[in-house]
Amino acid sequence: MDRALVDAIRKIHPADGWVHLATVGPDGGPHVTPVMMGIGEEGLLFSVTGKQKKRNIERDPRVCVSMSVPEVYGHVVVWGAIVLRHDDAAQAIWEDLIRGAFGEAGLEQRRRRLSPEQTSLGVMTPTRHRIFGLQ
Repeated sequence: MDRALVDAIRKIHPADGWVHLATVGPDGGPHVTPVMMGIGEEGLLFSVTGKQKKRNIERDPRVCVSMSVPEVYGHVVVWGAIVLRHDDAAQAIWEDLIRGAFGEAGLEQRRRRLSPEQTSLGVMTPTRHRIFGLQ
């Protein structure tokens, strides 16, 4: 992943922060929801729940994620494609994401098995991005 992108995200996005993830709805319009996001070797990582969001991703993997700094106009927007994962490696990555945001006790409260019906790990491969107003 682009080093400038990773640095910009780390500058403005705390581990327990939320971002806005846009998927392509069934009518072609945007479907935007807040989600948890982290950064991994695989790409941008998301804890994905919600039937509509998952159906949108399965039909069309193109997504856009937006994050900003409160009270200033600095922001990062990333476009790319996302894959939903439920395998054992994804489970370990998801648990690290939740542990990083909420600690071990927070993971124990939120622990669940990834599945197509419930929570998925979304792995986004960025194809382009915009970084604005960050020094």
